[in-house]
Amino acid sequence: MKYLIHVIRVLVGALFIFSGAVKAIDPLGTSFKMHEYFAAFGSVGMKGFWESMNAVSTPFAVTMIVVEIGAGIALLAGWKPRFTVWVLFAMTMLFTLLTGFTYLSGYCPNTFFAVYSVAMILLLILAAAKFNKQGGRKMFYLSMGILAVYLVLIAQGSAFFGCPFTETKMKVTDCGCFGDFLKLKPWETFWKDIILDVLIFMLLIGVLHIRPVMRSRYNHALVTLGTAGSLLFCLSNYMWGLPVVDFRPYKEGNNIRELRNPVRPETREFVFVYQHTGTGDEREFKMDELDQVDDNWEFVDRIDKLIDPGIPAKINNLFISDEGGNDVTEELLSTEGYSLVVVIYNMKKSRKRPLVTKLNPLAAACEKAGIPFFGICGGDLPVDPFRHEYQTPFQFTTADDIALKTMIRSNPGLMLLKDGVVVKKWHHMYFPKFRKLNKKYFKKDG
Repeated sequence: MKYLIHVIRVLVGALFIFSGAVKAIDPLGTSFKMHEYFAAFGSVGMKGFWESMNAVSTPFAVTMIVVEIGAGIALLAGWKPRFTVWVLFAMTMLFTLLTGFTYLSGYCPNTFFAVYSVAMILLLILAAAKFNKQGGRKMFYLSMGILAVYLVLIAQGSAFFGCPFTETKMKVTDCGCFGDFLKLKPWETFWKDIILDVLIFMLLIGVLHIRPVMRSRYNHALVTLGTAGSLLFCLSNYMWGLPVVDFRPYKEGNNIRELRNPVRPETREFVFVYQHTGTGDEREFKMDELDQVDDNWEFVDRIDKLIDPGIPAKINNLFISDEGGNDVTEELLSTEGYSLVVVIYNMKKSRKRPLVTKLNPLAAACEKAGIPFFGICGGDLPVDPFRHEYQTPFQFTTADDIALKTMIRSNPGLMLLKDGVVVKKWHHMYFPKFRKLNKKYFKKDG
């Protein structure tokens, strides 16, 4: 038993550290994902409460990431095993709730949320009885039994929920468990968490077999330094700079114009539906099969049938419009040579000081040198009052804030493009001066 617990301990600890680390690279991405969950929960009930949670989504995301990494380190180190495994169990319940909502809401969202939430809350209460000296083990096994029965029921799918699974019903299509590094299908992430629940359940049973790997003071130091380091790493990837690794399609070196084209276009064809006048059977005829239709067939419908879904473009939500609402996406991305783009996905929350002290002088210098310079902002505020208030010497276009958040994790942020290729991106703390850009890029290119 102790060897099995040791293997599970290493697997679970490593998974938590890995999952937390890839999210720590881009904490704002996790924060934006929490916005999606809050909106989805709000559509089911308590809308006001979930909307208010948006204000603390970033601290919530950072806390969750740090606890995830810290708990993984603590498990590997054998630091306070009972407390550590309980924290891991509570977190997996939270993750299972999120991934379950992501996937199972494809059946009946309201029914799922009510039944699943009650089951998870009951499970947590009963599991907590494990730590009660009187009858704790029996209550704990009872809680696991409830989970097992529930899993058997949901495995029945449509038969249990009373409605068919429809992918478009899912209110959140990606759990964000591994950030933008690894995208899993909703049903894959859900069953992954179920397996994780079982593994941690086994750790709870065999918690006495988890021993510290070092002396107490060294274990304390390892967990403390590891947790503090993960917090500093999180902050460095959004508050003090851009993510150290960019997993998104707008990373440096990518050609935005090319990534807006489908990898493989979808294939469709017209299909004609006819009904046999004698038997009442319906049959689909392709265009080249219409010569088989005789007087025994009566036309019913013509449908546009999807033959091959293809592979969509990696960038499929970028639509940039001017003040008149005209699409200028291709025009801006087709600019020859270098161009600078200011991205402000939320004007209300944007940092105004670097906009005035750094970007305005840079824009003026670029205008003199003939370097195109323009801004793209979200539609949360009227553009003209914003421009006049901060005296921006460049024109603003607008785009969906989701696309802008994907472009750069800084508000505002700056991107240097050349013929549609992302050359360089800057966090608002490190906006460059024209002299440096001219020396490194513009003059060198000329």
